[in-house]
This record gives sequence, structure tokens and C-alpha cells, in this order.
Amino acid sequence: MNETIATRLRLPSGLVALSDGRFALLEMDASRRCLKIFDTSGAYREVSRIGGSPSGIALDGDGCFWIADGPENSLLRLSPQGRVLQVIEGSADGPFLHPNALAFGPDGLLYMTDSGIRLEDLLEGGHIHPDFFKAAYNGCVYQIDPAEGRVIRVLAAGLLLASGIAFGSDGLLYYSETLTGKIHRQIIGGRQELFVQSMTSPAINVLRGPAGLAFDRSGVLYCAMYGLGEILLVDGDGKMAGHIRTNGTRPSNIAFTIDGKHLLVSEQENDVVEKITAPRPGLPLHMPSIS
Repeated sequence: MNETIATRLRLPSGLVALSDGRFALLEMDASRRCLKIFDTSGAYREVSRIGGSPSGIALDGDGCFWIADGPENSLLRLSPQGRVLQVIEGSADGPFLHPNALAFGPDGLLYMTDSGIRLEDLLEGGHIHPDFFKAAYNGCVYQIDPAEGRVIRVLAAGLLLASGIAFGSDGLLYYSETLTGKIHRQIIGGRQELFVQSMTSPAINVLRGPAGLAFDRSGVLYCAMYGLGEILLVDGDGKMAGHIRTNGTRPSNIAFTIDGKHLLVSEQENDVVEKITAPRPGLPLHMPSIS
């Protein structure tokens, strides 16, 4: 069994390690919609009631939090104290639908997946709509200038529930497409290519598939397999290299601790954060200074 370090959560989602050993966590549920900071003992303080359905988080070099899916499907920048500093609502092509996950790149720009469907169109009575696979998805990957607060370009579109996003040590961008089981990679400015097919068949009847992503320093990709109760490991050649079981079946997002020794997993079946000893040290994230 993995260690449980935070309990009694409500749809825990994006999480990120802080420089002092604590971690920041989002809760998506309508009763919370908040950002919390946890210490190693499990104690926490609530930083901000964000609103929206906050699902993705990134930390910049100024200690500010970038939050995907704030009010009205926006991208927010919050101060370390939780004050709203910036709001981005969409691109020149229109508003965001459901911002999902965030990652800063080695170029200092921010990259974001958008699931491609409004959350209210995905849910029915608080549960996943039974015909979710037939919905009209237009999942996208955006390149964003964080200093100017604008979308520079759309790197990918037409994805069936775009989800996790991360940069590898190779400088390439990786992102998951939950319903098809595909994890793509892309040279910025180039065409996307299939990195690995993580499932043998698409998620037609039950919502499951690749979600949050993270890399270790050896180039192995870790992918939370939502609905399947595991973290999938994929080597640099796109070959499946192992699995780490989670206590619950719905791991959604993952992050390495700041020392790289452990993997933190937000898990939505039991509404907890699990802590797993990492096989290899985690790759440090890009955290550029914006101001």
C-alpha cells in the first residue's frame, strides 16, 4: 500500500511541489473549488477559494500559482497569498472550454491543455454522461505568453479529452489524450507524433485513460492512468517500462517532491493524495520568473 498523506479531500486534482518541501493542491468539487498548501504532516492552509473547476496548476519563479479552469473557464495567475493577478479567458479563436493541465517550457512560455468540452456538457446529475464518448470534443494544446497574458498559438486541436502535459529532458512537449489512450509528443513548432498508445482500445463505455504526466531524470515518463488504478512508466523510446499500482482506481495528477525522491498522486476514488517512493529521481520543473 502507498502512504496516504492527505485525506478528506473533494476531487483532488492538480498538485505541485514547493521549494520548502510542502505541496500545493487543487480541489475541483463544487463544495471546495480551492487551492490548499499541505505540509509533510498533512496539515494544510487554504490559500484561495478560486471558483470554476480548478484542475491544473503550475508554479512560476516568482512563487505565483497558475491555475487552469478558474471562473468562466479561465486561466488565472495568483500571488503566493492567493490574490488574482491575471486572467486569460481564451485565444483569438474564442474562449477556452475546459482548461486542464499546465507546464512551463524551457523557453519560459506556458503550455496548457484544454479538454475540448465544457464540464457541464460532460456531466449529468454530477456524474459522467453515459454518452460521453459521443460528445463533440475539440481538445487543444495552447502556447501562452505569461508576461503578456495572451495565447501565442494552438499547437494541437481535435483531441478527444486533452489532459496531462509535461516537458521531457529532451525539450519535447508531451501531452495525453484520455479517451483514445494516446500520449503525443511534439517539437515546439513541429508536428505532433504518437509517442505511445497506452490502452489497447478507446474508452467508450467507462471514462478511463492517460491523465497527468511527469518525468524522471532518466527520461522515463510517468502517466496517471485514470480509472485503471496505476501509474504507467514509458521509456524514452516509447516502450512501456512498468506499472506502479495506486491504492485507488482514479489517479488524476502526479508530481515529484522537490527532492525528487517521491511521487505524489491525487486520487479521486478515495479523495486522497498518495505518496510513492520513486524508482528514480524526478526531473525538476521549469519555473521561469515572469515579472
